[in-house]
Amino acid sequence: MTPRAIHIAIAGLLAAPAAGVHAQSAVAADIDANPAATVIVTGTRNIGTRMRDSAAPIAVLSADALRETGASNLFDAMTALMPSYDSQSVTGDIGNMVRSVQLRGLGPNHVLVLVNGKRRHNTASIAADAGPNQYSSPADLDLIPVSAVDHIEILQDGAAAQYGSDAIAGVINIILKSSPSAGEISLTAGSYGNSKVNPHHDHKGLTRDLLLDKGFALSTNGFAHLAAQLRDHDFTNQTGADLVTTNGFGTPLVPRSPSSDPFPSKVSGDAKTRVGSAALNAGLRLDGGGEVYGNATYAHRNAWSYQNWRTPTKAPTFYPNGFEPVETAREDDYAASVGVKGIIGDGWHWDLSTTYGRDDIAIGVQDSVNRPLLRDTGKSPTSFYDGQYTFSQWTSNADVSKAFDIGWQAPLNLAFGLEARHESYRLGAGDAASRYDFGPDGFPGYALADAGTHTRRNLAGYVDVGVRPSPQWQLSVAGREEHYSDFGNTFNAKLTSRYDFTPDLALRGTVSNGFRAPTLQEEFYSATNVGPTYADVVLPANSPAAAFAGAKPLAPEKSTNLSLGLVATLAPRLAVTVDMYRIEVRHRIIGSGTLSGAGADAAIVAHGSVLDPAITDATVSYLTNGVDTRTHGLDATADYPMDLDSYGKLRFTAGLNLNHNRVTGVSLPSGLNPAAISPVIDATPKSKLILGGKYFYGDWNLNLRVTRYGDTELTVADPDTDGAPYHTNRIKPTTIADLEAGYDFSRRLSLTAGARNLFNHFPEHAVSQGYTHAYVLPSFSPFGINGAYYYVKLAYTL
Repeated sequence: MTPRAIHIAIAGLLAAPAAGVHAQSAVAADIDANPAATVIVTGTRNIGTRMRDSAAPIAVLSADALRETGASNLFDAMTALMPSYDSQSVTGDIGNMVRSVQLRGLGPNHVLVLVNGKRRHNTASIAADAGPNQYSSPADLDLIPVSAVDHIEILQDGAAAQYGSDAIAGVINIILKSSPSAGEISLTAGSYGNSKVNPHHDHKGLTRDLLLDKGFALSTNGFAHLAAQLRDHDFTNQTGADLVTTNGFGTPLVPRSPSSDPFPSKVSGDAKTRVGSAALNAGLRLDGGGEVYGNATYAHRNAWSYQNWRTPTKAPTFYPNGFEPVETAREDDYAASVGVKGIIGDGWHWDLSTTYGRDDIAIGVQDSVNRPLLRDTGKSPTSFYDGQYTFSQWTSNADVSKAFDIGWQAPLNLAFGLEARHESYRLGAGDAASRYDFGPDGFPGYALADAGTHTRRNLAGYVDVGVRPSPQWQLSVAGREEHYSDFGNTFNAKLTSRYDFTPDLALRGTVSNGFRAPTLQEEFYSATNVGPTYADVVLPANSPAAAFAGAKPLAPEKSTNLSLGLVATLAPRLAVTVDMYRIEVRHRIIGSGTLSGAGADAAIVAHGSVLDPAITDATVSYLTNGVDTRTHGLDATADYPMDLDSYGKLRFTAGLNLNHNRVTGVSLPSGLNPAAISPVIDATPKSKLILGGKYFYGDWNLNLRVTRYGDTELTVADPDTDGAPYHTNRIKPTTIADLEAGYDFSRRLSLTAGARNLFNHFPEHAVSQGYTHAYVLPSFSPFGINGAYYYVKLAYTL
């Protein structure tokens, strides 16, 4: 049966009424106040498993915990709470407008995101700038309203055998709110303080965030929960003095002229974003039994990101004082999932679902000019449409499970199912003005030769068996066979075991192998990244043009994952977990590094790229299966609640991640290129410690969190040579404190004030600051480059 046939068959079954099955509640189970008692659905197919009984390391982040971080998006909230989780806040170009996630020091493409257990579609964009997110295109968590989230389950383990491609570092499962009545509305406003490197204080990242959610009962048998978020975030500006000479070439000198502003650029800092998003989660019990369920999300985002400043000589008639192009993005993202599930016969649980998601991003540039067009016609627009990225994904699932009584202490749990997935990636060309000659400054339009639509089909089947050979021993085995229309077949397996020596002490471990097909974005992305005096043409790895530079078509990554952990209760209320892991990734996809010479020149010509004659530094790059890597580390957590009777309640939490990456094999065309390898192994913290304390007394609450980031570094090529000598920017260990205080005026109304990075820490200055020397602060900083953020929030329970 083809994937298309499975999609159609499941869609047809979903359109028919579910009859002759036993009833199942449409309302999610209440979450115990103790996080360890939360019933989880990630990493296990055994119904009713609690987090404290999991055989694999899993964390649960509640809506309250996410809210108490003071963050207006899931990226920053999860970074504040999870030691093994990181998200770079500032980068360049489209990557500055679309953020990514990381787990256990691996790349964003190694993390699978689910919503209510169903695969979430990826962003259409790809982050091209150097850093931990380079060439990634994962699911975009920023387009899901924070107000829609009930809790998040994070499986910190390889799970390709359970969920398929991408789940090498782990799985993030976002569980949406399902209350038929609860709701809240909140308004938050916040801003960063003054920059320490730029004297212009007009851009401080002012953020205004409106959150709303409300549940409604559907008769007596179901619910519908609606959520929405509106957020406006302004630019930040951490750009240093621009040291480029007046004609844009030559050795950096300062100042350009006695009257010139030495700080004309705003290129280093947050993008400006305006995001509106909405979500619906619903479920309904049918009269004949069974349950129909579904969810949908929609988001619209406008974003602006400054590019490098251009000198007055570039376009004196248009911009006599120089100009700074602004890259723009206009995005529409939507997803919908619908399913029906129930129990039939002698306890056979079944679940049929289909999920569709799509992301459209229109890219442009404003405050720019196409100089060749101006030269040849005497006119040029100042705003350009550069092209469009579109990614869509349609996934259909059929899942069956049953518990069999085999005479042991617990039933044997059998689960099996099918998944069909169709993906499409489209790169659309820019308008004629953006494509004329070498295009506008800042971001030239995509050429007709770049444009195209590419598709992939995937069909998978899995079996998952879990048993308890004894009351103390859990054992499960999972296997998954997948067929890709472009990469053939792969089989992945996972063995998971846990042994409880006592009710307070257990040992757990997993061993698995994994597989990750290159994303369509990785295979077919193309771009020309430009500055005033340089250009790098990114070529599709499987294109004829890339072959001139030595490229080969991308192959899948393969992985092996080992973990061993301890779960213990060291005191009546002190719960501790410690998990060690080792992850090997073979044929890992990374950037080739910038390449120059005859082969690169031939590749540029073959690709049809037209470059500014003033460009003195033209290079090419492409994605390649460049390295084998080994990641090993440790995750540890501790939780200790205290009841102080009349003095209130106190809860201490601690989390630690130790992480080390190393390269075990290199097959880069440029050899051992430090600038190509460093984003993979160096650009995430080698350690991260989070200590938290929450105190509740009467109508007051206080939340203090201290985070210690270990060494982080990134090696980059010399801006003048695009090669040696290489420079390493290092961020020394830094301790960040977050503080939040709240007061409840009534059972419904509360006011909260807080600070993230309370003591206003900045990373130390970069050794290599780019050819303009404007990038004073390293953008890969794990705690950002903007210093302290202060906010106030008013919330009302509906």
